[in-house]
Amino acid sequence: MKQITKDLRIIKMRKAVVKAREEYHSFMRVRELRDINSSCDLMANMLRLEANLIGARNGLNRVLKGR
Repeated sequence: MKQITKDLRIIKMRKAVVKAREEYHSFMRVRELRDINSSCDLMANMLRLEANLIGARNGLNRVLKGR
């Protein structure tokens, strides 16, 4: 039962990583770096998306290592 729960958690975390990656790349694809750097709102949005991606990846790594 524990293994099934862990497997389900891994699947959920992988989906979260894919979603965060898609959001980040979608945002970066439609904007240029000079536009992002010149706008506080765009910079804050980019940093939030990067934090989401890093958090999702770190969460997946923790689950995979069994912590």
